Amino acid sequence: MSSARISRLKLMILLTLFLTTVTGYIARMSISVALKFIAMDYGWNISQIGNLGGLLLGIFLVGYGISNIFLSPFIDRFGARNVLLISMISWSLTLFLAGAAGYIYSILFLSRFLLGLTQGVLFPSANKVTAYWFTEREGARASSVFLSSATVGNMLTPLLLTPLIISISWSFAFYFAGALGLALVPMVAVFIKTPVKEERAKKLEIWHLFKSLLTNRNFVGVLAGYISGAIIWWGIGLWLPTYLMDALGVSANHLSYAATIPYLGGLVGLFLASWISDVTGKRKSVVVISFSLSAVFFILLALIGTTSWILADVLCFMIFFTTDMMTPVFFAMLQIRVPREMVGSATGLMNGMGNGFGVVGPVLIGAIYGATGSYSLGMLSMGIIAIVGVLLFYIIFREEDKTLVNA
Repeated sequence: MSSARISRLKLMILLTLFLTTVTGYIARMSISVALKFIAMDYGWNISQIGNLGGLLLGIFLVGYGISNIFLSPFIDRFGARNVLLISMISWSLTLFLAGAAGYIYSILFLSRFLLGLTQGVLFPSANKVTAYWFTEREGARASSVFLSSATVGNMLTPLLLTPLIISISWSFAFYFAGALGLALVPMVAVFIKTPVKEERAKKLEIWHLFKSLLTNRNFVGVLAGYISGAIIWWGIGLWLPTYLMDALGVSANHLSYAATIPYLGGLVGLFLASWISDVTGKRKSVVVISFSLSAVFFILLALIGTTSWILADVLCFMIFFTTDMMTPVFFAMLQIRVPREMVGSATGLMNGMGNGFGVVGPVLIGAIYGATGSYSLGMLSMGIIAIVGVLLFYIIFREEDKTLVNA
């Protein structure tokens, strides 16, 4: 292909990955917008909102973590496009299940677990495709395009789903989110491809890679940082709409923009950090700074955030700004430090363990709220986890060691 045609194709690949992952985030975050309304229909009290609601928010991450670790190897064995197409169709069906039978708690709970199980291969597939098409100096910036979907999806979810919930029902919002996934299937089928004959990893090679990574000091350091980041991101991210309504009195009509503003910070932080890390190569410094600032803003949110929803929104804006700074750095590290044919498996291992443990965030905040009736201590706990994360990453990770796979 000519260079101009390759450039156009790379642009379409990035656009497809972005739209696919945005749709995936709308699917997974739909429960956050709907939870307050689900709780009212179920007739939950404060304790039930904290505990049963926290389980609904968190069980997704259990399925998500399992899928990342045990299903991502199929990406390297059978191809990113094939796995991604099956994933999109499957997660849409789980949302239809939630819409059809979500008034039964056990089925709604099951649908959330299945949603996580079907979406676990999403980001490993995207990272695999990106590793094929973009160079080491482009890696973090290319990754930031599909990783920005976390922020964009979180911004769009309340804007798209809140009016549907208010005017129709929360179950219809699940149907809508599922339909979005099916609508993008043809685009993925056409544009997701590899530039050369795709190298396929063998089963034994994949499990050897896992063993090699888990005994590598640098990967363990990356993993410790990524787990801490996932806990605090999912903790604040999944509880944000309910927190704004319960703790700060934001009305349902105002929720669409009140819950959207903080995610703009994540978008700015993501692209800024990816550019800095690609240009300077100081990836460790970017992670340490972002963690440290996240801890500060969480502590401020716990102390003064409940005085005004505008002040809380500003602090949440800064939390997402700093927390999202580290994400493209971790993904770029894997793209250039493991064999290309096994990037999907390595990303799945990191993303699966990170987000699997990420269930601690929403469950911990929910348990604290259920016990105390206040979100402040929950936010403070996220600040403490950020401090632990930056210490572990700083101590364990050695930036001068450029490999994540033992020879």
